[in-house]
Amino acid sequence: MFTSTPATGRKISILFLGLFVGFLSGLLGIGGGIILNPALIKLGVPPIVTVGTSVAQMVGATVSGFISHLRLKNIDLKMGWIMVFSGFLGGSLGVLIANILEEAGHFRSFVLSLYAFYLGFTGITMFLDVLKKKKEEKRQSKLKKFIDSLPFKMKFAFTEISILVPIFIGAFAGFLAAIMGVGGGFVIIPALIYLAGFPVQKAVGMSLFQMIFVTAFLTYFHGTINHGVDIVLAILLMIGSSFGAVFGSAFGQRVSKEKLKFVMASLVSAVAVMSFYQLIFEKPRPKISLEQALDNPISKFAFENPHFYSILVIVISLILGFVISLLTYRLKIYIEILIGKQRHKNA
Repeated sequence: MFTSTPATGRKISILFLGLFVGFLSGLLGIGGGIILNPALIKLGVPPIVTVGTSVAQMVGATVSGFISHLRLKNIDLKMGWIMVFSGFLGGSLGVLIANILEEAGHFRSFVLSLYAFYLGFTGITMFLDVLKKKKEEKRQSKLKKFIDSLPFKMKFAFTEISILVPIFIGAFAGFLAAIMGVGGGFVIIPALIYLAGFPVQKAVGMSLFQMIFVTAFLTYFHGTINHGVDIVLAILLMIGSSFGAVFGSAFGQRVSKEKLKFVMASLVSAVAVMSFYQLIFEKPRPKISLEQALDNPISKFAFENPHFYSILVIVISLILGFVISLLTYRLKIYIEILIGKQRHKNA
């Protein structure tokens, strides 16, 4: 675990990395994990700890948005629970595969391959986003016909669609969260928009609803099976990414969408190249032995009481996430007031 080698400088670098990735997340409107996790592996955090801890910090990171969208009635509870339970199944499979690969010594190669392929594909797709609208409309109409042809249709609050669609979306999102440590922004939101015809805000609300339950479940599962959840690292990432996102969001209001799209595509592609480079040219760092890990009191407690430790991580993440959301909300209002005053002076 990360806490088994306590270096102040290293933890400060993690905090600043969280701030930077949070800034990018707020600026570009993407989930930070897809950029943060390859960077953490590059810094020497074990991949199994990177994934498990990333999931743990997402528990707290989704609290504020979850409550807000619940109040705004952007969540269809019927479809939401289907996605949650299918996410449990997909996530369980992902954790078990991660455990098997970690025991065999292949998890690092597997997860870096996923990052390289997934991010490379995403980056190329973004760069090709300049295709004509007619081609996009033709592709979407074929997809809509396929979705409409699926059996087991069910009426939900926002749509009428085959139950197979939310089951697939939930299971796939849970699997990727367990195996890659990424949130629903890269899977659930675009899937609900393009496959189920959801408006953006309702898709975001459904994503947050599913992920807050699935990430809590996966935190417990990762903590008890893989011992891959580091509470110190999770807190550092949560603080850094939450405050960084506020400044990124404020800065993003001054930049055109076209420029942001290009920056996002370039950044995603760069991380894909970095992941590929780590996979091919960099040797994995030696694992910390159990004796070394147990020298640290937090790690010792986590190994000796994995069930209680995992539950404690979930509770701390939820409480800290709620407190941070209140602080960042006030900070966001203060920044908006300053921006408003600046615009008034320039007018």
